[in-house]
Amino acid sequence: MYIVIVGCGKIGSIVARELANQNHNISVVERDGEKLASLGGGFNGFVTKGIEFDHDNLVAAGIEKADAVLAMTEDDNINITVALVATQIFGVKRVIAQVNEPARRHVYDALEIEVISPVRMGVNALLGKMALATTEKLAQLAQGYEIVKVLNHREAVSTVQELENEVGAIVTAIERNSIVILPSLKNTKIKAGDRLVVTLNVRDRQKLSDFIKE
Repeated sequence: MYIVIVGCGKIGSIVARELANQNHNISVVERDGEKLASLGGGFNGFVTKGIEFDHDNLVAAGIEKADAVLAMTEDDNINITVALVATQIFGVKRVIAQVNEPARRHVYDALEIEVISPVRMGVNALLGKMALATTEKLAQLAQGYEIVKVLNHREAVSTVQELENEVGAIVTAIERNSIVILPSLKNTKIKAGDRLVVTLNVRDRQKLSDFIKE
């Protein structure tokens, strides 16, 4: 694959080296010469020094032939700009942006930008290792069924249908940024940080727990 990585900070540089070592064609755009130097002499990709969202720099980096663009700078505004330019101007089919400030995740979501959130992923991993409860029981029903509210830690975006098929449950509400969504459509998206109201059998608690931690 031909992959343009915009931003060569701690994560961007590691990703660039890893993908280059896997024989992908990697092109890095970064304004800071010292960060580019951190790639090392053995880096066999292409580098462009300059403003990360500049049209000419992106063209020089080969964005017009890119299979994917990774916006990995440490500035959310730059990552959002790069993601929009890549999709709307250059028509790149796969664009992933790094969320630096979790509180700004809703901006990416509103613009339908696919993201990774290293901070959120780290928190989720820590909570998982500590086995902290994320489920609140709302009601106990007959025949072993219950209604629970659960915090979704799963970083990858999923759908109501995927959760219901995997867990054998029914999603009745999604709370996101203090807004309640009633998922009338099975393709309604479920995102990290959503609080889900789910009806399930007690025997399926572990399935639900595994699903929201992946």
